[in-house]
Amino acid sequence: MGTPAWLGIGAQRSGTTWLTDLLTQHPGVGLGTNGKKEQHLLHKVGDGRIEAAEYLDLFPDDGIARGDWTPQYLRHASTPAAAASLVPDAPILVLLRDPVERFRSAMRLAATRGKSWPYPVPITVQTWTGCYADQLDMWAAAVGRDRLHVFVFEEVRDDPQRMVDGLWGLLGLDPVALQDVDQESGSSSKADWDWTPGLRESLQTLYRPQAERLQRDWGLDVSSWRSLV
Repeated sequence: MGTPAWLGIGAQRSGTTWLTDLLTQHPGVGLGTNGKKEQHLLHKVGDGRIEAAEYLDLFPDDGIARGDWTPQYLRHASTPAAAASLVPDAPILVLLRDPVERFRSAMRLAATRGKSWPYPVPITVQTWTGCYADQLDMWAAAVGRDRLHVFVFEEVRDDPQRMVDGLWGLLGLDPVALQDVDQESGSSSKADWDWTPGLRESLQTLYRPQAERLQRDWGLDVSSWRSLV
């Protein structure tokens, strides 16, 4: 039984599939032995739904820095304690996107896939998903701030090689040249989705204080989040 060498926890619709595809271009980096980017298991351990071994067995000590990037983990309150216990040393990666645009992308993905949870669950969950500062505080309390490596998607997109080189360095690996940086990920949204009256404005009001805390408490430059201006 092993443990992940790195753990990605969020945020949903913030380029995590794209970044994971880049990260795993290194021959020394991989996913769990089942090949899945998102395991959706660590929160189930935290909720007492499965045994820890069902998760940890996916990450053998075989010389490959295997990890899991499941955006559900960031917003799920049971996951931080499970991570502190089962993934005690690995760097924890967080990629954040303009929360209003992230919300719209999530709703577009639901329309693309043609299915969703019963109303109003999607609206409620996707609203909470953009409360990044609250979620990071929850994680920091459980695992410590020093283990959390938080990045802004819009900044990473401008120089992905520098970002991924840094992540490889955290794993003790030398950098390699990235390929196909601009290739569209398999999770891209295709369908359109329109704002209902007042929703966008409500989200802006909700998320502006969150963004201010990200700047103040986490030192993030969120000036690229134009929807909050």
